Amino acid sequence: MPGTQADSFGSAGADANTSSEEIAQSLGSVWQRFSGQRPSSTTVEIDKDVIRCVIEEKAPEARADENGESPADADLSPDSRRFDYNATAAVTRVTGRRVIAFIRKRDKTTQTSTQTFILDQPRTRF
Repeated sequence: MPGTQADSFGSAGADANTSSEEIAQSLGSVWQRFSGQRPSSTTVEIDKDVIRCVIEEKAPEARADENGESPADADLSPDSRRFDYNATAAVTRVTGRRVIAFIRKRDKTTQTSTQTFILDQPRTRF
């Protein structure tokens, strides 16, 4: 049936490639919304119930207000809880599965952010 999602998410093949591309695109959009710029690259690895996304950040643009301070809004940062919620929602939308754990790791010196999403077991019908 066209338009249905495959039961075995993360299996090798065209569905996994399409899903990883869609996740990379969605997370890149979320990243842009919260950081103000697109990432230089986004890599997604899908392994059964785990999705790992590595985002290579662009060099931050220097923005300063009248006082010489950068206008840092805590809610519009890739380190905020709102970013976590939006990234998790994007993965849930693409996979059709609930995210039960989200692990974020950001290295500002190498400008790399790694996000790991652990998915709930797919529901089986008896």
